[in-house]
This record gives sequence, C-alpha cells and structure tokens, in this order.
Amino acid sequence: MQRFCTIICVILFILIYRLTEINGEEMEREEDSFCRPFPEIILQGTKIDRSENGSLVHDKLVYPAGLYRVFENKTYGCTCNLRACLRKCCKKDEILGKGIRPNCTRSSNGLPAPVLVLKQHQLATEIKGISRIDELFFLVEDMQCPQRFMLEPEHFEEDEFILLPNGTLETPTVNYAAWSYCFDWQESSKKVVALICSSNSSIINASSDPEESFDIGIVISIPFFVATFFVYAIIPELRNLYGKTLMCYVACLILAYSCLVFAKLHYLEFVFCSTIAFIIHFSFLASFFWLNVMCFDIWWTFGGFRSLHGSVKQRERKKFLIYSVYAWGCASLLTGICAIMDFLPDIPEHFIKPQFGKHNCWFTTNKARAIYFYAPMGATVFCNICLFISTALKIVRHKKNTAQQLKSIDSRRHDDNKQWFNLYLKLFIVMGINWSMEIISWLCNNSPAYIWYLTDLTNTLQGVLIFLIFVWKDKVKRLLLKRFSCHRKNILSRNSTRSACHSSATSRTCTLTTTTQFQEKIDPYSNESSPGKAIVMN
Repeated sequence: MQRFCTIICVILFILIYRLTEINGEEMEREEDSFCRPFPEIILQGTKIDRSENGSLVHDKLVYPAGLYRVFENKTYGCTCNLRACLRKCCKKDEILGKGIRPNCTRSSNGLPAPVLVLKQHQLATEIKGISRIDELFFLVEDMQCPQRFMLEPEHFEEDEFILLPNGTLETPTVNYAAWSYCFDWQESSKKVVALICSSNSSIINASSDPEESFDIGIVISIPFFVATFFVYAIIPELRNLYGKTLMCYVACLILAYSCLVFAKLHYLEFVFCSTIAFIIHFSFLASFFWLNVMCFDIWWTFGGFRSLHGSVKQRERKKFLIYSVYAWGCASLLTGICAIMDFLPDIPEHFIKPQFGKHNCWFTTNKARAIYFYAPMGATVFCNICLFISTALKIVRHKKNTAQQLKSIDSRRHDDNKQWFNLYLKLFIVMGINWSMEIISWLCNNSPAYIWYLTDLTNTLQGVLIFLIFVWKDKVKRLLLKRFSCHRKNILSRNSTRSACHSSATSRTCTLTTTTQFQEKIDPYSNESSPGKAIVMN
C-alpha cells in the first residue's frame, strides 16, 4: 500500500511540475520585453531630442529614463506606456488572408494596406467621432501569436464587440485587454476584423490564481481516477455489476480529464483541437449516462421488479450489456450529432453548430454549449434525483418489515444493496450537486466568478472524492492486502468461530457456526453473498 501511494505521489509531482513549467515559460515569453504588456518601439534617431535630465523627446512624447533603452545603436521606447495603443495584426504593407484563422499576406492588387476603420456601432460613445483607428491609438504592427481566432459578429451574438477609449475590446461575455487582440483589414471580407490571441492572459480583471488552482486540481484528480479503476480491476470481489459500472464511469473521467490537461499544456492545430473537443464531449456525456445507469440499477434492485432469467452471473452479464449499449450508445449518438452539424456541408447557416476547435478546444457559443452539453447533463441529473428519491422512499417503506418478510439470504442481499445505495448516494451528492452548480453558474454568467470557485474546484477534484468514497475504506484495504498476500495467515481465523450448545432432555446438539468478521465486512461488495454454514454435530 505504501509503494502504491508513493507511485501516486511521484506521478502527481511530475504532472504539477510540468504544468507550472509551462506556465513559467509563458510568463517568460511575456516578459521578454522590458516594456509590458506592449513591446518596445524603435524610435527613429533623427527625430530624437535628448534633455539634460536623461529623458528624450520623440514625436511629441517625452520618454523618461526608465521608459527607453539603447541597444546596438538603436533606441527603443515604451511608447504604449505613454499613450493608448492597439495592435495591427500584420506589417504595414500586409493584410489578412482568407479563413477564420488567417495568415498575413500582401494585397492581391499590390496596393498598400487600407487604413483601419471600424463601423460607428463598434465604437464606444466617447470615440464615435473618429474616422480611423490611428487617430486615437498608436498601432503596434505584426502581432506574433501562434493561437488566435477571429471574431465574427455577423454570425454570432457573442462575437459582437465595442472598442472602448482605453483600447479594451468589450464583448457580451468577456472583455479583452488592448494587448491581447489585433485589428487588420481582411481582403476576402472587405472589412476590418478582430483577432483574439487566446494564448495571452487576455481577460480583463481575471485573476490567474483560480484558473491555476483548477488546472492543478484536474492534474491531481487523474492519478486518483486511475487508482480507483486499478483497485476495482484487480480485486475479483469488487468486479461485480456495481463495480463494473463504477469502472466505466471512472474510465470516462480519466479520458476526459487527460484530454483537458493535454489541451491546456499544448498548442493544438485546428484538426487536433477539434478531435480533442469531440473526445472530451463524448467522455463527459458517457460519464453522465453511466452515473444515470448506477442510479437506475439501484432503483430497479429495490423496486422489486421481475429480474432477468438465468443465474446471477448471467443476469449481471445481460444487464451490463444493456447498460453499456445505453451509456456508450447515447454518448456516441449525441457526439455524432455534433460531428454532423460541424462537418456536413448542407447544414443551414442559421442552425446552431458546436464549432469545435474554432476558438478553443470546446464549444464556440453559449447556445451550442447549452444544446449539446448542458441539456443532456441537466436531463440525466434530474432523472438521477428522481430515481434516488424513489429508491430512498422504497428503503424507508421496507425498513420496518425487512426482518419479518425476507429470508436470511434475501435479507443479506438487501443489506448489501443498501450498502451500495449509500455509496452511490454519496457519489451522486458529490457529483450531482457539483454538475448542478455548473449548470446554474452557466445560467448566472453575470454573477461574480468567486461565488463558484468552491464548486468549480470541487469539480476538478472529483478523482480525489471518488477515491475517498469507494477505495479509502478499511474493507477495500483488507481486500488489497489479501490480493497481494500481505496479510497474516491467521487474519481469517481470528475471532472466526463461535459455538453455541443447545441441550434438551432427549438429545444434545452442538451447533458450530463459522462466520468470520472479515467475511461480514467484505460481503457488501458482492452480489453473491452466502449465509453462514451451520455444521450440526449429534
């Protein structure tokens, strides 16, 4: 067990170190320039006037000693620290090409790039009078950003923007800082477009600490998911129907969380980013349906419905097959619909499409997220609530007369099922409430972000919570010791026998009941519990 925990700690350390290393590299790239957040500008030497106090004047701007430097006979100044700046995506004589992630190119007619002019409704009230952007803002050319996407206000309400006097780009969902996007002319659309650099810290007033905490929480969860799956896979006593459904649920979350980390740590081209998005979508949906399967199965068990034909193992095999078709099939169907909407060319433009990989490795718009993700999630959460309430009422109803109406073996199975109900209830309380809060926080997107920090962090730590509920138990620890032959030889014999002698006038019967405390403790994890054997000696 200690060796197992050591391996988990090593994996956690490597993943967290890699995550912080990537974040550190991003910060170093941002700090390459001594002028932040905009880069320094080369000042033409013939137009520079130096003063006795060490400052210099260029183009009517006074640069104090700390806002310029001289390197290799060139003078660099922090112009954007002295006046409002915006970025031009390409160089002075270049414009943007075709597509939603266009590259810079020269104009097809060979003419210089047109001046940058926005429509009046795209300007804040205070600056509506300007005819061109460079009247108010200094343009920093040639924005270098490996991962950027274009806003399309003509097609998406979420992409509508307004340029504020300080250079901030305001959209319905988020505001982008002046250094995190760029404007330029796109020849194919014959207008000025805005490109967002998604690799920058572009969101205004957004602290990076919560986001880093959520990333680390996801990284921490993955080894615990793997540990839970591993424990249930290697212990035969846990590989019953309940254990198999839990393993499928955990496997979905392992895949989803791993893809989230991969998408976070690596810049992905459109094809790979879109593929990752489909995998994340399928994995999360499959996990919702497998949680729904657990709730349904425990409801069916306590409902007293007619069971399938065959032995216990045959019934479990049939039920698991049916559940697999339902969970994997529903998730595949919904993800397949997303693929059809994204890639089928004949889909009308007014239909809401997922557009995986366009802006990032997830949905592009809130409407698409609502239809293709939150709607099925909400349906399964609501169904699970109803199933759990119904199951709890059945347990309360049968609690008083269980001992009188059930035989000993049925009573034992009833207790076993109730144990699993309690475990599933804990799982649903943790996961169901968290996902419900996820839906509520999405609906209340105008509320302060700090309100949802706790539920968001709990969501990222699902692996730890599931591990504590299903693995970190004395019963499972004993099964692990038994599986790896780490227990004492007399562990099964300690307190294992008790005798009761019954005497009468005509005969003497001594009954030896072999019931071990260890066996009683592991029975709740098996569907095929057997009553204690009675050996009668005359």
